Amino acid sequence: METGTGTGTGDARDAAAAAARGDDARTLFAPGVVVRGGTAIDHDSGGVLALNALRDVDGARRARKRLGRGVGSGKGKTSGRGHKGQKARSGGGPRLGFEGGQTSLRLTLPRRGAHNPHTMRFDVVSLTRLREYVDAGRFGAYDYENPRTLTMKDFVDAGLSNRKIVHGIKILAGDEMDGGEESDEESERAFIKVRLEVSRVSAKAKEVIERAGGEVTRVHYNRLGLRALLRPDKFPDGLPKPARAPPKIRRLVDREGTLPAPMTAESAAR
Repeated sequence: METGTGTGTGDARDAAAAAARGDDARTLFAPGVVVRGGTAIDHDSGGVLALNALRDVDGARRARKRLGRGVGSGKGKTSGRGHKGQKARSGGGPRLGFEGGQTSLRLTLPRRGAHNPHTMRFDVVSLTRLREYVDAGRFGAYDYENPRTLTMKDFVDAGLSNRKIVHGIKILAGDEMDGGEESDEESERAFIKVRLEVSRVSAKAKEVIERAGGEVTRVHYNRLGLRALLRPDKFPDGLPKPARAPPKIRRLVDREGTLPAPMTAESAAR
């Protein structure tokens, strides 16, 4: 049914016919024009596209395969599954990779390399980047004479480390990451006094920190404890108890981590 506002139905029909013949497309902008479906419109000349003329490209929508709708459909009775057997049952069929009982391909190929299930992945942070973030104020107001303890949560909140850390953060000296050599004078001049609580620290980075008057503590958090440290808001019913370090890695840490994170000087003052 065609309707018009301002002009008659015959005028709308004439305008649409004129557009189909390739006449001036500006006539389509006349009030009350209704374009019939399938009408050819020249969009370059400013024509309009009728909503009732929209349709998908041929082949964009495929008809759903309807099973069990009679023998005349070609997919009736057994619905294309044949008579009986494993593949004719609901949820039937061999498992993925099954080759009829013979040795499957995944077992005939040799395994290369080794996988250590006890390996631990740490997010690496260099002392150079730590100094840059401190000087840029990413950790807030920083007292260089009596600094507060920076935890792994502070590293994540400052953007120095990724929030999706797996087992914690490891501190390395700048030259250990770059592969170069740095003199002791450059190390002292390049670093400041800090107090850190991280998962691991290299021997050279610890030496640089302690030479500058700071200290670093290796703390242990399991996966749950690390999540509670970084996102305490995810535990509305209370934080879990800190987990003890397993015997195999007890020599690699100084103590268990604390939950919640140690209070900063600003928080304690409030």
